[in-house]
Amino acid sequence: MSITFTDGFEIGTLSLYCNKQIREDLFRLKINRVRIVRRADGYYAQFCFDAERKEVGTYTGKVVGLDLGLKYFTKDQNGNAVIYPEYLRQSEKRLKKAQRKLSKRFVKGAKPRSNNYHKARKQLGKLHLKVQRQRKDWAIKQARCVVHSNDVIVYEDLKVRDEYSRHRMAKQYPRA
Repeated sequence: MSITFTDGFEIGTLSLYCNKQIREDLFRLKINRVRIVRRADGYYAQFCFDAERKEVGTYTGKVVGLDLGLKYFTKDQNGNAVIYPEYLRQSEKRLKKAQRKLSKRFVKGAKPRSNNYHKARKQLGKLHLKVQRQRKDWAIKQARCVVHSNDVIVYEDLKVRDEYSRHRMAKQYPRA
């Protein structure tokens, strides 16, 4: 299955890889918008179309209040704290090595950069992308767990960015 772009975006024809249900939805529904996103590991097409999704659940009457903190990701009213796994700190050694490799490949004053420079740049981008995806995946899984286990969720509306504006705290918390 492929898609061809005929407007100003001169990328031509792209192959599509998706599961069977999404492929059927693409043929059945009208596509409102297509967005092409370039990441470190390739191009991605995001399709926007109208679809109905229904999830059936039973009301249990569970209510939870969440608090975002500096020493923990969230804490509920019962004192159950969720500690954030520090993905960036775990992969710092690999990132430092890739950054040093990139810096060695850079020749100051030279216009066309070498193929080895571009390879190192792509490798560093893929490492950063992996950390970003780990953080996002973990945050989504936590949110789904809270939503599925409770009926009403109450949380404090505060600016988390202000809490980790210091450099030391910036590495610790996800921005997703």
